[in-house]
Amino acid sequence: MDITCGKVDIEDIIACSLSLKKSEYRVFEVLLKTKENLTIVEIAEKLNLDRTTIQKIMKKLSDKGLIHRFQQNLENGGYIYNYNIKDKVAVKKHIKDLLRIWYENSISQIDTY
Repeated sequence: MDITCGKVDIEDIIACSLSLKKSEYRVFEVLLKTKENLTIVEIAEKLNLDRTTIQKIMKKLSDKGLIHRFQQNLENGGYIYNYNIKDKVAVKKHIKDLLRIWYENSISQIDTY
């Protein structure tokens, strides 16, 4: 979306509405666009980031209630964690609701002039 003072990308809108930093948004976007569950290693490879960086970001996304982590047991013993977006429909609705409120507040403020 272009406005006089600059361009506002959908990425900025999503990151802002969910209070995500740029790196958090990048990880969130990978999960949002992926239909399958991903491991930390898979996300790190997709973004060319260190595994420990992804682990820290996943903790933050989990604390915000945006992702779901579940354990997958391996055949030879051990386990790995897989991740996905908790509820894509709810996330999209949340963003749309925030944009609607922002729009209505902006129109209301403009009308007061």
